[in-house]
Amino acid sequence: MKRTPTIFSEKRLQAMMDRKNIDLVIVRGTENSKYLSEFFHNGGNLGYRPFTVFYFRDPARKPAFVVPAVDLHLAIDSTWIEDVRAYAMAEFFTDLDVHFYKDFFEAAADILRERNVTGMTIGTEGENLTTGFRRKLEELLAGNSIVDVAFDMDLVRMVKTPEEVRRLRRAAEITVKAHESFRAAITPGGTDEDLTRAALGRMIAEGADGVHFINVGCGPGTSYAAHSPFPTGHRMAVGDFVKVDMGAMYRGYPADFVRSYFIGHTTERHKEIWARLNEVQLELGMWLKPGVTGGEIFERGYNRISHYLPNFPREFVGHGLGLNPHEQPRMNRVNRTVLEPDTVVCLEYSYYHEGVRHHTEDTFLVKADGVEHWTANCPRELVVAA
Repeated sequence: MKRTPTIFSEKRLQAMMDRKNIDLVIVRGTENSKYLSEFFHNGGNLGYRPFTVFYFRDPARKPAFVVPAVDLHLAIDSTWIEDVRAYAMAEFFTDLDVHFYKDFFEAAADILRERNVTGMTIGTEGENLTTGFRRKLEELLAGNSIVDVAFDMDLVRMVKTPEEVRRLRRAAEITVKAHESFRAAITPGGTDEDLTRAALGRMIAEGADGVHFINVGCGPGTSYAAHSPFPTGHRMAVGDFVKVDMGAMYRGYPADFVRSYFIGHTTERHKEIWARLNEVQLELGMWLKPGVTGGEIFERGYNRISHYLPNFPREFVGHGLGLNPHEQPRMNRVNRTVLEPDTVVCLEYSYYHEGVRHHTEDTFLVKADGVEHWTANCPRELVVAA
């Protein structure tokens, strides 16, 4: 039965292809292939087991999707694309009695031949592809003009469909609950391992499909770290600094936001730093609107925090959120990407003082008529009771 895409915006992709006069896009990157096909494959990456979508501007040339044989049946059941083909990988036959190509390039050659691909302008992910794959693909596409659409695909994906918004919002809701359990586990005598288990367990209990990441800073050994990937076994004590940057996964979409804490007490200077970071971050979040650029958002946010905290260390103050936790618009000084309605963004501020890295991050949905603050219900009190 033919399906209608709910994640992939054909309208935005078609508009990009019209604007750049592109006849065909071929995407292999993990996020782009998931986005266009709506098949949330595991194990695919740029260097191994390509999952690749061929999408034509001319609707008379039907799209095609090439996957490893081991994933063929699930891909057929998951994607809206009707022409799904497989190459021998992991298995030489499955429960489906169909032809398997010897490799990806044999399958791709058949698709290009059947659709009479010659003299076209073809968009690929350019420098984002591995060197060997890119070289073979360009050989296969001889007789056509090849252009790089990696950045253009980022802009296509920047604006979210209603289904993408639903998934991202749910991931944020789950992660707010996980922060609640994390915060409750901050007690003298407990360990950073206890904190990690509390957060992960709550994510699953609330309906997450898994964890995208969790970085816990806890105690002097990791209080300064932006991304501490593993628990160290540190046993918490009164006065310790504790921070968590984490995100649950929900149907392939992640959350991403941060809170920081002190156990029992801290200095007035730490309290002032934390208050200023949150004040400026929240003001900037509610100011967001369509039409401003990533660079303009950065300048406003940087200038305001610089009134209070000199030598502010960040080269960006936020980023888009989607299939990748860091998408357009990246809010740094030079970014000219224009914010559009239905873009989900994270704003984050951090500052170093006395061996700790204060860090706060929140998630917002920018709409045509305002802003939704998705992580407003996650408390931001700096000091938790000992």
